[in-house]
Amino acid sequence: MSTIKDIAKMAGVSHGTVSNVLNGRGNVSVKKIKLVEDAAQKLGYRLNAQAKILKEGFAKTISIVLPNITSEQYHCLYERLFSDLVAQGYELTLYITRDAKERELQFIQKIATKRDSAVIVVSCLDSAESYYQMLQTPKNKIIFVYRKPACAEQFISLDFEQAGRDIADAVMTKQYHRIGLFSNSIKNAHSYALKQGLLNRFDELKYAVQLYHAESVPSDGTYNLAFSFFNQPNEPFEVIITSDIERAHYVRSANYFGHQAKCPPIYTLSNEGFRYDDNFYQYHMNYGLLSQNIVNLVEGDELIAVKNKGYFFFADNFDHQPITTPCKTLKLLILPSPSTEALRKLLPHFKKKSGIDVTLDVRSFDEMYCLFDELDQHPDVDIIRIDMASLPWFAPSILRPLKQLNLDLTKLLNHYAKQVTERFTYLNGEAYAVPFDPSIQMLFYRQDLFDDPLIKRQYFEKYRRNLDVPTDFEQFTQISEFFNRQHNVDSPIEFGGGITLGNTEIIASEFLLRYYANGGQLIEHDQIVLDKSIAMKTLVELAKFMSSAHHLEAAWWQASVEQFERGDLAMLIIYMNLFSYISTKNILPLIGCAPVPGNRPLFGGGSLGMSRYSDKITEVSQFFDWIFSKEISEQIALLGGSVAQDCLFQNQKIMHHYPWFNLVQQNYVHGVRENQLNNGQSINLRQVERIIGEHITLWLTAKCDSELIIDYLNHELKRQLSSICS
Repeated sequence: MSTIKDIAKMAGVSHGTVSNVLNGRGNVSVKKIKLVEDAAQKLGYRLNAQAKILKEGFAKTISIVLPNITSEQYHCLYERLFSDLVAQGYELTLYITRDAKERELQFIQKIATKRDSAVIVVSCLDSAESYYQMLQTPKNKIIFVYRKPACAEQFISLDFEQAGRDIADAVMTKQYHRIGLFSNSIKNAHSYALKQGLLNRFDELKYAVQLYHAESVPSDGTYNLAFSFFNQPNEPFEVIITSDIERAHYVRSANYFGHQAKCPPIYTLSNEGFRYDDNFYQYHMNYGLLSQNIVNLVEGDELIAVKNKGYFFFADNFDHQPITTPCKTLKLLILPSPSTEALRKLLPHFKKKSGIDVTLDVRSFDEMYCLFDELDQHPDVDIIRIDMASLPWFAPSILRPLKQLNLDLTKLLNHYAKQVTERFTYLNGEAYAVPFDPSIQMLFYRQDLFDDPLIKRQYFEKYRRNLDVPTDFEQFTQISEFFNRQHNVDSPIEFGGGITLGNTEIIASEFLLRYYANGGQLIEHDQIVLDKSIAMKTLVELAKFMSSAHHLEAAWWQASVEQFERGDLAMLIIYMNLFSYISTKNILPLIGCAPVPGNRPLFGGGSLGMSRYSDKITEVSQFFDWIFSKEISEQIALLGGSVAQDCLFQNQKIMHHYPWFNLVQQNYVHGVRENQLNNGQSINLRQVERIIGEHITLWLTAKCDSELIIDYLNHELKRQLSSICS
């Protein structure tokens, strides 16, 4: 068996150098790292991980003990834990007990041979003592979930009692009295809490019920037990409540095969999936955030408040029969985008529910702005998707105030962060539109490259600084240069970054992003003017970045997203809504996300408002109630659209597809897009950005003097001030 001494001899280095390389420590050159790795591979050396653990303490491993992996709540728990903990560098081992105490005790013995950093368990044991007596893992890192055995010191669950109370309220509203409950054994803390929540709420309101409770225990077949709801000698149940979606399915199947009457309504706890059947009501728990809190316990971080998401079924105004009035239509003027395509897929549902046929009139930016100027000649347009940058300029002349619609505005807008509604809804205190596809710029990067020890060492040797995610544009440009093969022949990727040059407004955004990061602003004393010194500094930064960036002669950002997806770019700054289709690509696990350098991202995206020349207030109100419901918002997000309702940030499936959403929510507060003067006057921001982009393009192509071009730019902004301010 090869030893460190053998590797040192073959590589021609010291024993200490070999030890440092194999253990990821010390200040070792790239050349020596390669020598040691090549020698270790040729000799077939394997690091003794167990010896390392005994020497250094607990391993970066975690054992997870679950009853099964098929039940929704356990599957969701493990999936999110796997995603988050592997990203933190942990190695997981899964043990399935099938709720057999003997198997769980055997697994504890296996786990005892390791030195796990943490153990996460849904236990079927009566006491936690076996874990504490046999394992070396600290007690506060043995985390019991859902079920709380005696003596358990670290326990975490969701608010099942509140779920029971909420379901009781729904049952009383429907005036059901004969109730079936199908759950795990009430020896389990979460099942007990669910039942107590029901009973306590009924008791508080002195509401009489007959409750039959079927408890699944390991020795009983859960499916067999479902038939018990349909062979009772008394009157049939008016409603059946189940603790999870699997039991709900069992009840439906038992009714179908074992009973002649129609299945009673079912109220079930579930994650965030949907089953759109009659009399099937889902109460959504927050399994995903529970997993996040478990990760926080493992890492020693502060716990986050987790609330149940509650009912996700359509409001009563959609329970009626479809409208039968002939030729009820709406026309929606909208830009091409992932959100538009997601909406197109869902419109049949709105027609089925309302009887209203919605036509999407998809136009380019230029076409949209031309139509805005002559909207009075297009009374067939009912709804407009308006870019947030243009909202103050156009809203008063083309949109009805939302107060004229039949909407509960307070309830509707409470779904969004204040920073979003301030920029996407209001103009001088008047609400004109509802956020549809808000977006913000973000930095996406190849995390696998940034984490690679050899690449990190190469970067350090070249620049004498660590390869970290850039927080300013000096670092961003330097990293872009490092990953450019023309500057660094050892780069594993062709380019560090790219820039799109086929559109003046995109060029303006490249400039303004850096200008804001340097502390600049467009509005000063109710004038639109660039700070000359900051603008010149920004041009220097932009020129240096362009010397190593890949130049894309495309008219839109999608070309750079596609290049990133192909693996040609190490970093990309892009509006997050344009990045959404990456969620379906194999490259997703390799991607990291961060705030843009300087943390002053530009806002993008837009809102939906009603044309002031349309008279279809009732139909538009129905459409808004539908499209901005939680259910449809989640469907748009799952189909690749961009939405910003708060509920989406608690949806495990969406967060899995779009892991950058957490960061988006945190960074709305830093977003900027100056489209109003300090005195409240609106700005034609698109025209302002076009002027900036045209002058930056001239500077790029004609190699003009930086000071001169900024003077020209400011002169043009001043000359056109009266036409670009209302």
